[in-house]
Amino acid sequence: MRVLLLFIDGLGLGTRDAERNPLARYPSRFLSLFANEPLPRLPYDGLVIPTRVDMDVPGLPQSATGQTALFTGCNASREVGHHISGMPTPTLRRLLAESSIFKHVQAQGKRGVFANALSEEYFKNRGEWISATTRALLAGNFPWLTMEDLRAGLAVSHDLTNEFLNQMGFAVPQRAVMESARIIAQIAQAADFTLFEFVLTDTIGHSRDMQQAQDIIARLDTLLEVVLSSLELNETTIVLTSDHGNFEDLSVKTHTTNSVPTCIWGAGKSVFNVSELQIETIASFLVKVLAKV
Repeated sequence: MRVLLLFIDGLGLGTRDAERNPLARYPSRFLSLFANEPLPRLPYDGLVIPTRVDMDVPGLPQSATGQTALFTGCNASREVGHHISGMPTPTLRRLLAESSIFKHVQAQGKRGVFANALSEEYFKNRGEWISATTRALLAGNFPWLTMEDLRAGLAVSHDLTNEFLNQMGFAVPQRAVMESARIIAQIAQAADFTLFEFVLTDTIGHSRDMQQAQDIIARLDTLLEVVLSSLELNETTIVLTSDHGNFEDLSVKTHTTNSVPTCIWGAGKSVFNVSELQIETIASFLVKVLAKV
């Protein structure tokens, strides 16, 4: 069975407070989900499961440990004794190298793809400090998609428009969000496991820019509408989740301790037969879905 994992950085379950939460001020068809209210059934018969991201470790959940836990099924924060921000440290790199979900995909004889394009400059400039998503892909020995793939309409940028890449000096076509969403759907249709990473939710959460948050919500709604209407949901499972809260509370510029939403659509939804998830348990559910015929 095919799986599309939409990793949305820094998206938590906040309260219905329009002064703090952009998802309360600017309603989303899919993601206006609130911690103090019953979680609804989503369009396209989607399911929402609140997901703890603290890993039973004190402090604010952070990106490096949260993403490592999400992509490996390991309690990364407990492994290192605290939450770690930014890029994976040596211990987290080891966990990703040993237990990445892409390794499970490879072991099943299936094809894994990271839909975000990566450049040679990225690897050259960052050295060991590459993202958890990139390390997870490389652990499965799958090739990354390049700038040439992006120009050819075979890969996307994290912002869904290529604006960031143009600002970084790459000569790539500007794209409408809908067009990039269609590319993600096409990639997912041809692969067994596809990962897409969207980071602007975390960026806006730190900048606390309520006006820009409106555009981000519109991008995510467009992404979800396109992929859910384009893919055969009786053959594909689509999972959206996050590594920590942030975007849902712009009254602070830090991460939050809120749970995050894990939204699930499609054929493997019944595998997620729990009322609450932990971030470190999601990978095991994804592996079970991938193994289904």
